Amino acid sequence: MNITELTLKELSEYCVREQISIAVAESVTAGYLQFTLSQMPHALNIFNGGITTYNIGQKVKHLGLDFTYGSICNCVSSDIAATMALQVRKLLNSKMGIAITGYASPVPEENIDELHAFMAIAINDKIVHTHKLLTKENSPAEAQKDYVQQVITEVLAYFTKS
Repeated sequence: MNITELTLKELSEYCVREQISIAVAESVTAGYLQFTLSQMPHALNIFNGGITTYNIGQKVKHLGLDFTYGSICNCVSSDIAATMALQVRKLLNSKMGIAITGYASPVPEENIDELHAFMAIAINDKIVHTHKLLTKENSPAEAQKDYVQQVITEVLAYFTKS
């Protein structure tokens, strides 16, 4: 059993015990977080689904993002992740919403050299945790995988603290 399988097993056990359903909104990970959560034990009873909104238009339309603010920060900030988490939770009628937005490759024209992302966790109508994620991975696919592992780890750490 690898680290992802172990953390998914822990997450599943906690969600079953606490009767927590999960919805996901993602951008930078392009559906990989949804795929990964679908692999956890009891996923059918826990994972309500998700939405991948890769551009500002879709974030505005489906997740209620403010266009002006999204334009200013290129849709990458802690506040953007928080909005995404709150809205996907409502959209998919889940107790928990998890969101991630960021960069999996450099964007020289925006002076983005350091790969980073922001994640947020919403429980009911409240943001309970946000976190900036960093990765040293060089390929977009490896950065996405790294972000997903970090998100799952952050969710488990939040549960452990609460």
